[in-house]
Amino acid sequence: MVLNRRARRGSNLIEFALILPVFVALFTGILEFSWVFFLHAAVVNAVRDGCRAGAVTPQTDSPDAAAIAQMTYLMSAWSPCGTDTSLCTFTAASEGTSPEESLVCTIDFTYEPLVGMVPAPNKMSASATVLFELQD
Repeated sequence: MVLNRRARRGSNLIEFALILPVFVALFTGILEFSWVFFLHAAVVNAVRDGCRAGAVTPQTDSPDAAAIAQMTYLMSAWSPCGTDTSLCTFTAASEGTSPEESLVCTIDFTYEPLVGMVPAPNKMSASATVLFELQD
């Protein structure tokens, strides 16, 4: 039996038009969630390094200020928080007394989606606690 090619004309275009939205949704989902995971890793890294920087600050200086300065520096390196300080909130506070004194650092980050077609969290937060190691 010979197929009539004329009857099947345009079927490729119709199939492409039906599948294209699925591929676009899949691609934007991958793009959006990879961006979310990257930002979360960057926030966690910044809060850990900031807490470490504050914990090794000499007793005469403020560990809270050193931790916030380090977190701000690391978050500005990849620029979503860079100059727009309304997107990020940095906090660092010393708790307890020596020798069990600790530094608690937190970053709250307002997430702005790249595409906006995929539901994603609009706020990220990371926290770290580091014990001071006082060496006399």
